[in-house]
Amino acid sequence: MSLKGYPVTRSMALGFVLLGLTTLLRAEGSPPPPADLSLIQPLTPYGTAVLDYKSGKYDDARKAVDEAEKANPGDLPTEILKARILTEQHDFAQGEQLLRHLLTPNGPLEVQLALGDLLLRKHSFDRAAKYYNLALQAKPNDPDITLKLVYAKIGIPDLVGAGQDASHLTPLDPKNPYDDHASYYFAKAALAQATGKTREAEDDIQTARTIYGMTVTNRYLKTYLEVFASSDKSPASDMTPPPLIKNPAR
Repeated sequence: MSLKGYPVTRSMALGFVLLGLTTLLRAEGSPPPPADLSLIQPLTPYGTAVLDYKSGKYDDARKAVDEAEKANPGDLPTEILKARILTEQHDFAQGEQLLRHLLTPNGPLEVQLALGDLLLRKHSFDRAAKYYNLALQAKPNDPDITLKLVYAKIGIPDLVGAGQDASHLTPLDPKNPYDDHASYYFAKAALAQATGKTREAEDDIQTARTIYGMTVTNRYLKTYLEVFASSDKSPASDMTPPPLIKNPAR
């Protein structure tokens, strides 16, 4: 076999075929050859902890954040992340102790929020409300903090106060269609649920799902369900369990 007068071996012919196939595949949009993975920097222990935390792998996140803590003692983001991981592991005592050690008379805001979230999860509603109120002083009218304050007051229970706080929330702004704050609809749902209007609460959650989709809705639904979770020590323990969303696929 020859090509324009040059001899071509079987292995060379096979090479030409493979080259042609490679060119064709690239032309049809196939991905380029994989990058050299040795050039990719590995995640730091803190980065690994964040990734595992967001993925719900709390035991792995705890191991990684302990490593990050050893590598960078006293780092505020690391300590706050550790407290949030402890909250997910229901280690409320250690998480609260850690956050109180980080508190100063003026915050920081991230610590106040983490402590409020821990206490809300623990159903210590009156104490959670205290820290959400402090956080709102630093970040007035924040819709997500306001929603959590509504949840805390419902749990106290202080439905009048919860309704007053909820009145500061607004539905989707047509001028800002990319706003992903579903706080208004979940506050409405929580107040309806707390007063036994289960169907109305379900409709509000369905409205949020229609507007924002399941990714955003599920983020809010997690805390909503935790507020109404049964607990012998919870003032909200006699409330009707909140409804699940129908047709979860968007």
